[in-house]
Amino acid sequence: MTHRGDPPIGEGFAADTYGHGFADVYDEWYPADAAALDAVERIAELAGPGGAILELGVGTGRLAVPLAERGHRVVGIDSSIDMLDRLAGNAVHLGPGAIETIAGDLADAAIWPAGPFAVVVAAFNLVCNLTDPEQQASLFAAAGAALAPGGHMVVETFVPAPLEGRERRLEVREVTATGVVLIASDTDPTGGIVTGQHIELRDGEPVRLRPWRLRLTTPNELDRWATDAGFERVATSAGWADPPHADPPGSTTRIGVYRRA
Repeated sequence: MTHRGDPPIGEGFAADTYGHGFADVYDEWYPADAAALDAVERIAELAGPGGAILELGVGTGRLAVPLAERGHRVVGIDSSIDMLDRLAGNAVHLGPGAIETIAGDLADAAIWPAGPFAVVVAAFNLVCNLTDPEQQASLFAAAGAALAPGGHMVVETFVPAPLEGRERRLEVREVTATGVVLIASDTDPTGGIVTGQHIELRDGEPVRLRPWRLRLTTPNELDRWATDAGFERVATSAGWADPPHADPPGSTTRIGVYRRA
């Protein structure tokens, strides 16, 4: 694992705020489900046998570990040392160096590996976690530089509903005999920034706050950034195993596949 500098801090959030807050519960709260297995199948198919894969926001390795198990060279970038420590534990059975990891802010082009890669993956709303649209756009340019000619960038995001004004919400994520997890969020319509907290209340334990922040990002923005970076959109779908569709109607999830010329 390499580490190049500390992530920048802004408005109380750093690049690693999410990872620091969620690393200890991430595998429990977001286990590898059928959709994750479908994602592995799709990414492996795009990469081809043994193709090299770069995952942005690799986290605890939900995709990286099974892809490495299939024989792919996998490099993962993440801003959170806590997440990468968890990944190392999840990948210990693969042996030392099976997954190369880089700790740092994706907005810093200097940390990106040279490649070339067959596939660059930005899954689980990774693009939305960059709250500056210029940084979001630069992600596509950096991915293009890291890809081999004809390589693919795969982007999974949620599809935001239209905003009519400022929205503040409080939702219940979990209720058990010994605990409650609430989700509080505040959406600013001016920049489409959503600031949130997972509030964890456990009997006999201090209150735990798990902060996060993202930017509501539209499919049109994603396609424009991809085009500007020299990509051609080759497929979109509502799920990893779903057939391609121009723009899945009514879907809350969008998976875009873009090919570098």
